[in-house]
Amino acid sequence: MTFLFWLISRFPLRLLQAVGGVLGLIAARLPGRYSQRLRENFRLAFPDATDAMIDEAGRSAGRMIIEMPYFWSRSKIGAKLHGFDDDMWPALGALQARGKGLIILTPHLGCFEVLPQSHALLRPVTALFKPPHQPWLRDWIEKMRTRPNMHMAPATPRGVRMLVKALKRGQAVGILPDQVPTGGEGNWAPFFGKPAYTMALVHRLQQLTQAPVVVVFAERLPRGAGYRGHYRVIDGGGMLPEDAAEAAGVINRHIEQLVAMAPTQYLWGYHRYKHPAGAELPPDYTASTATKTTTDPSLS
Repeated sequence: MTFLFWLISRFPLRLLQAVGGVLGLIAARLPGRYSQRLRENFRLAFPDATDAMIDEAGRSAGRMIIEMPYFWSRSKIGAKLHGFDDDMWPALGALQARGKGLIILTPHLGCFEVLPQSHALLRPVTALFKPPHQPWLRDWIEKMRTRPNMHMAPATPRGVRMLVKALKRGQAVGILPDQVPTGGEGNWAPFFGKPAYTMALVHRLQQLTQAPVVVVFAERLPRGAGYRGHYRVIDGGGMLPEDAAEAAGVINRHIEQLVAMAPTQYLWGYHRYKHPAGAELPPDYTASTATKTTTDPSLS
């Protein structure tokens, strides 16, 4: 598998994204739960989304997958980065300079693989990942994604301790905030108007360390032209509300703002609204309490 990833990574990014786009479109058009979920979730968030936009979301998912071997198997980032070193990382570095560390949230939007690698070129970062059940696959993924200044922390008690220690050293940590946690490890909060079980880990980490929280994404530019960095600092200088459920809602709202910038690049086929075993029943959010974006996706 390592050789296959290495072989794939030798091809130009533009070609890989083209192949990934074709495979993603095929998967999105095949009948089944994945394609149905992709359409339902996209149109829940953006009711005016066209079939062409939904097809493009399918292509983006394929590109997201094919980018993994490209970034995992290269010793250096082989893509052009726009707005990273001249805007995003300096701004977030100023927050990190407070000495409390930095919690960087990277949702399933655009290319999230390039973000920790890019940050690691400047400062250390510890990225949380969900380990597979197979020990060999877990060890392989951890090895493939580890870089100088970039450490991988499994979503286990040991991994959480790694995050806390990194933050207390004043370093940054990276977390996928829209990954559904196990029952009892999250709170229900609106995401495009529908209850989504949202991890409580980010709130707990900030309570322990007072590290500011930011949400970032790397927008995939057309025809292999690279990526453009975008970020949002959580309201109040990166500080979440004291209440955990309210904090989950704030995180989801900031993710929505970034998704509205490139709605076809979000992973709509992910089962974001599932009810994990052991979690309480979700509340019934009404239109008056739901957080909806008013951005026209056709303009993004």
